[in-house]
Amino acid sequence: MSPVPAASGQLTGAQLETVLLPQSYFPAGFTLSSSSAVSSGSALLSAPPQYDLATVSCATFVNHFGTTGFGETALASVSAAAGQSQAFDQVVYQFGSVGAASAFVSGVASLAGRCRSFSASDNGATGSFTLRAASGPPVGGHPSVELTQAGVLNHASLAISTVLSASGVDVFAGAAVGLGAPTPAGLAPATIVYNLMKRQAAAAVLGGS
Repeated sequence: MSPVPAASGQLTGAQLETVLLPQSYFPAGFTLSSSSAVSSGSALLSAPPQYDLATVSCATFVNHFGTTGFGETALASVSAAAGQSQAFDQVVYQFGSVGAASAFVSGVASLAGRCRSFSASDNGATGSFTLRAASGPPVGGHPSVELTQAGVLNHASLAISTVLSASGVDVFAGAAVGLGAPTPAGLAPATIVYNLMKRQAAAAVLGGS
């Protein structure tokens, strides 16, 4: 992976939506799910964090990662799914400073250290899960953290492999999700992150940031 400049400037959630990978980036059989799309909209956010990574429950974090509430100035995310059993997730969080973006990633890694075993609910079903974090190889020249979530939800195994990387004011995340099936192959989470970084750099130039 060639180095990618650190993200700078401030884009709105609507602008970050254009950074997200289009349908053509995903393997055959995976379709972008409009119902999974989240955006912070056409204005920058300035609210304090609703979820403090130092104290938020494990269940609340896994249920809200990829949505607003972590002190970001903008957010965009969407998933590409193949039926109900496999998906690729992509998320871009933007923060007001480089330090805030780095603190988010380190905060997630610290949270994983206390979430080695927890219960969480989804669509009325409750499951038992584990969460692990480890340093990953650089992505586009930027440090990364690899998250591994595993468990059982409604009698089906759940596995999520996620890569997070802070680049400048942004945090990019890519994930492979398997529910009752292995996590999908054909597109590595780090590759999702790398391509998000490159698209953000282009969008920032076009947006004048």
